[in-house]
Amino acid sequence: MWKLFHRRSIVLMVAFCAQAPGVQAADFAFEEGEPNSPAATETDTKYPEQIVDRLFEMSVSDPSPVIRVNALQACANIPDGGDRLNDAVEQCLDASDLFVRLNAIQMLDRVELKPQRKVDAAIDYLEMRYQNPDRRTPLSHRSMAPAVDVLKKHSDIANATLAERLQVTGPMTLLHLQLAGVLNLNVVENVDCLNELSKSGDQEIRGEVVSLWSKYLASVATPLPQPELGEKLKDVAPKLLSYAEKIISRYDKDESKSLNEREWKQMLMSPASADLNQDKIITIEEYALHMHNRSKK
Repeated sequence: MWKLFHRRSIVLMVAFCAQAPGVQAADFAFEEGEPNSPAATETDTKYPEQIVDRLFEMSVSDPSPVIRVNALQACANIPDGGDRLNDAVEQCLDASDLFVRLNAIQMLDRVELKPQRKVDAAIDYLEMRYQNPDRRTPLSHRSMAPAVDVLKKHSDIANATLAERLQVTGPMTLLHLQLAGVLNLNVVENVDCLNELSKSGDQEIRGEVVSLWSKYLASVATPLPQPELGEKLKDVAPKLLSYAEKIISRYDKDESKSLNEREWKQMLMSPASADLNQDKIITIEEYALHMHNRSKK
């Protein structure tokens, strides 16, 4: 009984005070208590300078290539590495070890170096991988891909650099010609140089020049019509098209997604009959249709 009376008294008193002049409802607002523990504050992570200095030192001078690579990758994770990371990567680009060079090339997108420096480093690395005639690494190999990607990203500078290097015939001329094919070197602007190389005593060099010219002529020529090719492809299974693409890519040195006559001559069985429009270029669709027709015989 007393509790009920007490509650009603409080309600009446609050109502009375709320209506009284000079009394605001806010006067009865309860403030939320402060937390017992202070608010957590974020602190910037600080790396011991001694560790950072030693990592950068090891990335450029440790005698173990694996340790150099691991140290450089660790340096790349240090915020605001800035100029120190640029210097470390640039020094690794000139390393005598191919593994260290490859790692540095893979990090070129993360540093600020001049495009010409990146192009020169990429070509130098490819030349090192190519210099042994008995164990040449093909451009399609995954160890070559990062350097080739750098050249593709800076194709104008890369083509200008290749044009200069092609002026001097040497052990790397064949590689330079193959790169010219991948980067679509302007054969018209370099006609004199290529014409001289076509007279080389090296059969492979002459073959690469012909491949460049063939690719250029195919790109500017008006393709002959391929009657009913679209209709015929309706009968070709998607799996066969996918398989044809794999076969083409295996021999497609210039990455044109087609085969020129020189490329398809490397195949065990000549697919010349697949060239429906007789333009000396076999496309994926043509080769897929060729395999489809053979399977029906």
